Amino acid sequence: MKSPTFIVVGAHKAATTSIHNYLKQHPDIYLIANKGSDRLSCKPYINSLGDAGEYLAQFEGATTQKALGEVSSVYLHGDGVATRIKNLFPDIKIIAVLRNPAERAYSHILWAGKKNFTLKEIKDFDSVILSIFSAQEKFRQPGLYYQNLKEYFDKFDREQIKILLYDDIVHEKQKFFKEILDFINVDSTFNFDFKEHYHKGTLKIDNSSRKVLQIINSRNNIKNALKFILRPIRNIFKIHLFLDLIWHR
Repeated sequence: MKSPTFIVVGAHKAATTSIHNYLKQHPDIYLIANKGSDRLSCKPYINSLGDAGEYLAQFEGATTQKALGEVSSVYLHGDGVATRIKNLFPDIKIIAVLRNPAERAYSHILWAGKKNFTLKEIKDFDSVILSIFSAQEKFRQPGLYYQNLKEYFDKFDREQIKILLYDDIVHEKQKFFKEILDFINVDSTFNFDFKEHYHKGTLKIDNSSRKVLQIINSRNNIKNALKFILRPIRNIFKIHLFLDLIWHR
């Protein structure tokens, strides 16, 4: 039965969806279709190859591909996942993508919170985000990179682990993916099509606040500035400074 030769283990909100979709373009790479199922972190746990039939069946569609893999956003911080991967696939290659922990948590909160922010909350946005971050462990744990990576370094040889940076997929995509392709031993001269973008985050603003923002926009001719609020957000301090400018005009 076919088995994976590499796994991208995360981190969460570090472009794993983009990595999955771009890697699918490569003719020498086969990825399981259902990215996000994260079966190796779910109960009932798969602790031996005897329990892994359903998981391994996802690779049966591979034909001539040299590298078979899975991209997950949660395996890096999942309890016991490193041990299970080691027990199942001791020779596998592990790829982790690390993002600035503060930016990662911020993006995670905006993505997972499903919250519509009011004008009052937007004005004091850093305090709102910090309050959410402090109250919920799920936003902190994925960014504890030393603790999470130590589980993998304790179990796998250093040569089996590749650490990449999120900033490189943003600013140097070809270089970023060439490193992955070299690491998993497939043709690294392949040219990816990066036109499609995935999971771009946005602020969710409640209806009453949106109307007020529209009025401000029309009266003060700050259309381009307000678009900044609605674009993907990467830096909590830039947002706070920008909103201060609006409210003190």
